[in-house]
Amino acid sequence: MAQETAGTAGGELARAHAAMAEGRYQDAATMLESIVARVERTHGASHLEVAAPLNLLAMSYHYLARFMDAGLRYQRALAILEAHARGNGHEAADIYHNLGGLEHAAGNWLRGEPFARHAVRLRTKLFGRRHPAVAVDITALAALLDRQGQFAEAERLYHRALTILEPEHGAEHHLVAVALNNLAAVLHARGKLADAEPMFRRAQAIEVAVLGPTHPKVAYSTNNLAVLLKETRRPTAAAVLFRKAVTLFSRGLGANHPHVGVCLENLSQVLRRTGDVSGAKTAARRAERIFAGIDAVTNDGVAATGTINPWATPYRLIARASAIHRIGVFSDDAIAKGHKVIEYTGERISRRESGRRWDPKRSYLFELTEKVHLDGAIGGSGAEYINHSCEPNLKTRIVRQHILYYSTRPIAKGEELTVDYRYDHDTDTMRCYCGAPGCRGSMNLLPPKRKKKARV
Repeated sequence: MAQETAGTAGGELARAHAAMAEGRYQDAATMLESIVARVERTHGASHLEVAAPLNLLAMSYHYLARFMDAGLRYQRALAILEAHARGNGHEAADIYHNLGGLEHAAGNWLRGEPFARHAVRLRTKLFGRRHPAVAVDITALAALLDRQGQFAEAERLYHRALTILEPEHGAEHHLVAVALNNLAAVLHARGKLADAEPMFRRAQAIEVAVLGPTHPKVAYSTNNLAVLLKETRRPTAAAVLFRKAVTLFSRGLGANHPHVGVCLENLSQVLRRTGDVSGAKTAARRAERIFAGIDAVTNDGVAATGTINPWATPYRLIARASAIHRIGVFSDDAIAKGHKVIEYTGERISRRESGRRWDPKRSYLFELTEKVHLDGAIGGSGAEYINHSCEPNLKTRIVRQHILYYSTRPIAKGEELTVDYRYDHDTDTMRCYCGAPGCRGSMNLLPPKRKKKARV
């Protein structure tokens, strides 16, 4: 009976894999939700058998732009592997690769880089530098680097990946097309348009031949080629490709997916150049509605993923829904008083840029020095998700230009981590929902009380 059950689950997992390969991500998600629930009921939520379908479920959510759902499940799958001493194996490398890809899709390239680099390190140690799986990992890492403007390293990595993938899989393989498309994007960014265009076209032709003309992955190279045509003053041809990309993304990923919004925004721009003002306005309005629906952590549309950088903390920390506000960070370990819990990281920006980015509804800015601020929304460790409390269990220390959170008392396993934000009393008042007995009602520091003058 156990063998029959295992065989049935294996068959369902194979069908879910097939749905993913065909670009039917919602179908895959529905199947995988059922599989994960059944395996958990049979074996328990922490059983090793849960990790594989959980990782695949996270991938389906990732493609569907359910970024927070994906991030939490990737990390849970990784925690299961680590609990079974599998945290340095190829399954873990897969998850680190996927975490980097998730942050890339969410627009948080700096945050994704350490995950991608760790995937490369793990896989190289396991299989050697010339293994095709390593080539896939370095392609993913390069994609994060080129979006940060690190074009030289990205270009070098793409060429290295192609020297491995083409002999291994042949020149017409989907993985070769991905590397070519990404390399073309780097060449495009560096102004080498004449070299980039034929590479985009070759990547697109391979994708169509291998995956079929309606697969959502074809839309990536289609959109990128259209952007190049837009910038080389061929708006009519670009509009045709943008419309095609919108259709492919909408069918495969959903009409409100962020990729659809990006393509519509580009389509609006080229339609204006062709004189189709009405069509341009319609496309722009649709794009605005899509972007407004993203669970963003910045005004530039970077999406929240709920990921915790494991190299920033010695403890197992988990982001999940919080009774205080939206999501919070919870400890999966008991923590003693006076211990470093996590480092607050982020993009280093100027005081002026910090002022430009400030948004009380979704801001993760931290003053490191008078001139340097950290934006935890970009490249954050996960510490930026820690909620405010007027009676916190963490306090802040700045040590050698690093912002560290230390425990102020023993913290129980499962307890939410909190810190006093201590906003200036003369800035906009930020209401507090911490619920602590001594709650002051505001995340701002209260102004000093004035002494009453003695009456005479």
